[in-house]
Amino acid sequence: MAVITNTNAKSGVVYAGKMVTLITLSKTNITQAELDVCTQHIGTTATIVGIGDDTAGGFNTGASDVVHVLVEGPVPAVGANYGGATGVTAAAVAAFFE
Repeated sequence: MAVITNTNAKSGVVYAGKMVTLITLSKTNITQAELDVCTQHIGTTATIVGIGDDTAGGFNTGASDVVHVLVEGPVPAVGANYGGATGVTAAAVAAFFE
């Protein structure tokens, strides 16, 4: 496993800079309306940098099962029925700090 050392870090600072998180939204055949609810929920505390999914040609309403959302800033708590979208489960896959 790779080890990365930040030579510019200050020992007294726990966090300073950008936080970028990769979130997955999972449900069989996610609809556009469900995606809209989830992205609006994310937008309450963070900025969406990009959205991708598991199907060819981009998001396909009613066909995509997993949508990946790259987010900058604090992310609302993840879990089931994310943001009020019934059946959509959100998971934080990875978080990066600058």
